[in-house]
Amino acid sequence: DIISIGSQSRPEYQDAQDRTFATHETVRHFFRMTESDDSDADCHKTLTNEDAVNIAVECRRGSNPPFVKTARGPQTRLDYLNTIRTQKFYKDPELLKSNEHAAGWICAQKRPADGFSATHDYYKGHNEELPDFLFIVDDDTFINMELVTDFLRKNDFRPSTARVVAGCMMRFPAIGNFPWGGMGLFFSRAALENIFRPLHCESKNKDEFEMVVCDQLSKDLIGEEELFEEGMSISDLLRAYVVHEKYTSYRSWTKGFCFHSDWLWGYFVNYYPVSVDMSLTGAGEDRMGAYDGSEIGWKSRTNITNTGQCHNKRQATKESHFAHFLPPEEMFKLAWAQKLQTPDRFRNYGNDRGFVVDGFTVLHTVRMVAQNLFEDKIPFIYHVTKERTNILLTSQVLKKARVVLV
Repeated sequence: DIISIGSQSRPEYQDAQDRTFATHETVRHFFRMTESDDSDADCHKTLTNEDAVNIAVECRRGSNPPFVKTARGPQTRLDYLNTIRTQKFYKDPELLKSNEHAAGWICAQKRPADGFSATHDYYKGHNEELPDFLFIVDDDTFINMELVTDFLRKNDFRPSTARVVAGCMMRFPAIGNFPWGGMGLFFSRAALENIFRPLHCESKNKDEFEMVVCDQLSKDLIGEEELFEEGMSISDLLRAYVVHEKYTSYRSWTKGFCFHSDWLWGYFVNYYPVSVDMSLTGAGEDRMGAYDGSEIGWKSRTNITNTGQCHNKRQATKESHFAHFLPPEEMFKLAWAQKLQTPDRFRNYGNDRGFVVDGFTVLHTVRMVAQNLFEDKIPFIYHVTKERTNILLTSQVLKKARVVLV
């Protein structure tokens, strides 16, 4: 299953995803998450760009009296939250001042967690089995499902093993590993079972999983302990944390919500036992893995390295497994080229999901695919009417592509 984090301001992006890689035979559900799914329902309606700048200033202000540390073992209360606030990691207010979509960006930081909770509600409400893998990506991300599923199969990624993997992972020493940007992350079925499992911290008969979770909860590194109620899951706790401090009420915040969405995944996956430890040293700190070693290494602002899929920003080839910052036309280009190679692996769009698009999009993508196949311009004749689109390709194209579009 796939969760796409998007916006009502640009539905064509999620449309493109739904009509391209989401039509692959391995995809069961494609969930669109937009402003209508936000827990802070008024955020996109009432938050102004000036408010967004003020929130960024507040989140870079540092610790205030409410954030007093109290000793609790090797780590102390609110350590993680204080680190974020004191090290000025949050979005630079000066950059937000020049961004006409600043308020929308702020509101969207909670959307992945809101969408994750809404998807869990869907599974429960429809009595559906959890998927083998659940992907969470931005609406301008493309996934080559053929390459990704082949990679998972060849590298023995089993749904029964609890793993959370970032399409591109940021290694950031101060706050730990987290998924970089819209390439997102995916959960195996066993990881979903862990994060959705009800917890009973007051019970005297806790199993090992509950003991680890409840011990971590007691450290209260981001102020989540007071929100926990018996019977909650880690997912429920994540939802409660996101809902607790609204952006629209930032002037009366206590602890505040000063997380980029990626950091929130990093905290709840790495600090709670959602996934198996995937660190090379066995240090127990890397419960989030990097897809095929795809990492961004951050040592300083002038010393940043990229490996694997992390190179696929604003560009992609047919060998790219994940790619981010892609416009819809690039998604169609990549998907058409893929479908020409394995047409039987995709469903038709419409009642049976799929790949049929409007005539103008067909013309545009066919032209790009033809040029890609032959490395030069291949002429074809087309006629568009209100009722239908007719496309006549040269015999050379038909022989090469082995496909006829009607």
